[in-house]
Amino acid sequence: MTIKYIRVSLCLLALSLFTACDFLDVVPESNPTTDDIYKTQVQAEKMVQSLYKSIPDYMHPQHFPDFTGGDDLAMGHRGTTRWFHYKSLINGMESPSSTFFGLWSNTASSYPTGAVKEDIWGAVRNCYDVLNNLDNVPDITADNLKTWKGEAWFLIGYYHQIMLEYYGPTFIVKEANGTNLPSTLTREPYDSCVNFIAGCYDKAAQLLPAVRTSSEKDRGSAAAALGFKARLLLYAASPLVNGNSDFYSDFKNPDGTPLVSLTYDREKWKRAMDAAAEAIKLCESNGYKLYGGSTTDFVTGAKNYHEAFVGPTSSPSFNNWDEILFGLSNQSTISYTVKSIAPRYGLKNGKYSANGFRGYVFPTWSCVTRFFTDKGLPWDVDPDTKNLDPETLVASPFYPNEKTSVINTHRSPRFYACIGFDRGAYEIGNGTVMLKCRKGEPQTCYGNESDEYLGDNGYYCQKWVSQKDTYTESNKKFTYNKFVFPYLRLAELYLDYVEADFEYHHTLSAQSLAYLDKIRARCGMPTFEKSWSYVGGIPTDEATLRSVIHDERSNELAMEGRRFHDIRRWKIAEKVLCPKEKAWTISGTTAEQFYKVTTMNDGTEVDRSKFVAPKSYWLAIPLDQIQIDPNLVQNPGY
Repeated sequence: MTIKYIRVSLCLLALSLFTACDFLDVVPESNPTTDDIYKTQVQAEKMVQSLYKSIPDYMHPQHFPDFTGGDDLAMGHRGTTRWFHYKSLINGMESPSSTFFGLWSNTASSYPTGAVKEDIWGAVRNCYDVLNNLDNVPDITADNLKTWKGEAWFLIGYYHQIMLEYYGPTFIVKEANGTNLPSTLTREPYDSCVNFIAGCYDKAAQLLPAVRTSSEKDRGSAAAALGFKARLLLYAASPLVNGNSDFYSDFKNPDGTPLVSLTYDREKWKRAMDAAAEAIKLCESNGYKLYGGSTTDFVTGAKNYHEAFVGPTSSPSFNNWDEILFGLSNQSTISYTVKSIAPRYGLKNGKYSANGFRGYVFPTWSCVTRFFTDKGLPWDVDPDTKNLDPETLVASPFYPNEKTSVINTHRSPRFYACIGFDRGAYEIGNGTVMLKCRKGEPQTCYGNESDEYLGDNGYYCQKWVSQKDTYTESNKKFTYNKFVFPYLRLAELYLDYVEADFEYHHTLSAQSLAYLDKIRARCGMPTFEKSWSYVGGIPTDEATLRSVIHDERSNELAMEGRRFHDIRRWKIAEKVLCPKEKAWTISGTTAEQFYKVTTMNDGTEVDRSKFVAPKSYWLAIPLDQIQIDPNLVQNPGY
């Protein structure tokens, strides 16, 4: 969808609807018209449901970069950019003439092999079409009219927010009537985009139900609208776009209008804090809550956290409906991703096979080591761990007769719910197995370079894998757990409030501490104050406390696709992505050989030095768009 096509298609909406395959199940055959779509509320609801089809798939590791493009997940070094597109960002391969992500425009003359596309602007256009026509549906009920208009406003805001996060300042589509659009479209200042999107969410929240049923977590609600508004305003208050003269001093429209404010505005943090408070209040008053409740028991805490994502073993299809505000229910993506991240198990003689679970999307060393200790402190702060050498071998916390690294011990319950490690317990295949990750052993096999599906650091992701995920080698049959992958959940709102509160007041209020403790108590962790009492109290140095708050957020939301955006809005992406990740020596056959820290093999095509600021923070505006519209300025660095 190019700028030119936006202008044309807004004028010729009906024609474009009926030539698009997405709408073949919405309208009758023969010669459909707009009236056919809105002839009955049954047909109209199909149109409303179709509005969600252009939302990117954020969990699929071969699609958009959120899931693997931060520094918390990576994939095996043999995976090429044509399949794992996040590597185009790491390698600096994105350009105005070649992009793996067709969002701003998906009508360019050519794309790299494997590029993924979503018609975002077409989806926005269709949302306005719904708003303009729902009143004409003869049999529509008052409740449906209200809810479906709310969904349209929710998605207009959400689609613009997607573009804002990937591209920075965008242009704003405010109406479906193309006759009122200018001959060229100009990018709006970042803050103007934020205000427009926030207004859409406010409208949506007034119309939508606060809660959706368990089968409707992929449709908008008032809770989701206010939750995404809180995320939007937190991003807007963050260093990337709040007074960032380092990156954007010359980032202006042709008429001289700055596209990012160069003056820091502390009040943006207050606005973000208030938005988070509003969303939390709505959620808590309507039954949203963290899964598992509060516990001081270590085992229960790990169980609570893991089940919040994959559900209890006793349930055939479940995860935490009460915490998820909005999510992905595409089971084909969920199954593929589980297949990619679960370590191989149950193969005869432990030999390598491309069949079965593959284990080649895995948590990074950065992710693993960022998790707090059992005292709830960073590893290098906790007095029990700060002087320990990771290469020191100790008894496994699960199998006392086996050796593992000391760094796999003394960790919080959340660590064990998320991370699989050599000689650790791992839930899969209707039970719990001990992972054996050294060369020649079942999870790594022989580590031959010709073996495509292998991890590169000796760790595996447990967070999205459960006992309900099984593979039978004799018939090559998989059974996958079913759950909703959260695009937004209640815990994030608590963390939004905490961060905004700290940045505004330069300390943590009693309310922020209460929210942090809610999150920690679900995981069986000590309160924030209790943890820091071991080292003399909560840090008073702002930089130190900011780092701790960031880590609290990154640990709770690990491997959910948020780290990708957080390291950008915090303006630290190049600092954390450019250094090569560490790994265990996976060619080692003994504990002594395996537990030597080395540099992870990224593959020959990965060059982290090519991730540079400000270029790599946002995607390029496609060249075909720049050529169409002389008022459309390119993002800095391209």
